[in-house]
Amino acid sequence: MPGRLKKFDEFFQRKAAEGGNVVAMARMGAAMRERGELAEAESWYRKAAMGGDRVSMTALAHLLAERGAADEAERWYHEAALAGEPHGMQFLAKSYERRGKREDARHWYGEAARAGDLPSMAALGRLLREEGHGEEAQSWLRQAAEAGYTGAMVDLGIVLRDRGQAAEASRWWRSAVQAGDLAATCQLGRQAERLGRPADAEGWYRQGATGGHVEAITRLGLLLHRRGDLEEAENWYLDAAERGDPAAMTNLGVLARNRGDEGEAAAWYRKAAEHGSIPALTNLGHLAEHREDLAAAEQWFRRAAETGDVQGMLSLARMLRARGASHEADLWLARAETVQDEREHQH
Repeated sequence: MPGRLKKFDEFFQRKAAEGGNVVAMARMGAAMRERGELAEAESWYRKAAMGGDRVSMTALAHLLAERGAADEAERWYHEAALAGEPHGMQFLAKSYERRGKREDARHWYGEAARAGDLPSMAALGRLLREEGHGEEAQSWLRQAAEAGYTGAMVDLGIVLRDRGQAAEASRWWRSAVQAGDLAATCQLGRQAERLGRPADAEGWYRQGATGGHVEAITRLGLLLHRRGDLEEAENWYLDAAERGDPAAMTNLGVLARNRGDEGEAAAWYRKAAEHGSIPALTNLGHLAEHREDLAAAEQWFRRAAETGDVQGMLSLARMLRARGASHEADLWLARAETVQDEREHQH
């Protein structure tokens, strides 16, 4: 009987939707999505969205984004946001942030946050933290953290640490770990390292690593690497590298070079560079320089320098000066000094 009732319900729902009922259209979209019939789901959501249903606007945008229609998805997120739908605001902000439009992202995260959306409160706090607005960041992050949003707990801890409130920072990170957010194990591990407690740091990194958190895996590998436990370090690096972590790939290259295998080192550095590692570019430059391929070395150092990497700038300047290009060398040295000063000011 329940099955027959469900069929009758779907029949009348479809009839209502076909008759122009916007609520029924939205429900048909949800039902088709649940069944995996995405083309029909998109059709119903589009009709409901065009009929003014703001939740359907967001649902339609999700489907469009999933099938790669990013521009149209953003347009519907914008429509949903203008209609006051918090999730539409949140995803519009995410879209803007991905495209580097931080001011627009901050605006829409703010609108969604003021509407009570916890992920947006956390995202707004993170953006404000990154931009150096610690007090405002702390306010939004604390609201989200106190409501149980673990990502906000992690970022709130970072703000508190940077403002000299290490004990409270630690309490928030521990709360995040207890709630299952293993990203906080990295913050606790790094804090333990700063305090000269390597055993505590290892314990936190191991907890995150055994739970599959990629950064924790790499940090555990690095801690073991530094103290000379190279076999276990390499095993952890391999685990993280298989998960796509460029820092682990770079460190595998370092291990390979240290044992004299420059071919394997170059292979790891290239793979790391393909995944976005800037230190890997500089390391490739050093390998090329070691084999006296100075043109290739300069090319790698230049690629690193152009990303804003200080070590790349310094290495490039050294090579330029050696071949007599003193003016360009001085320009890169000045730029490296400016970047270093800016970073010191930020911290």
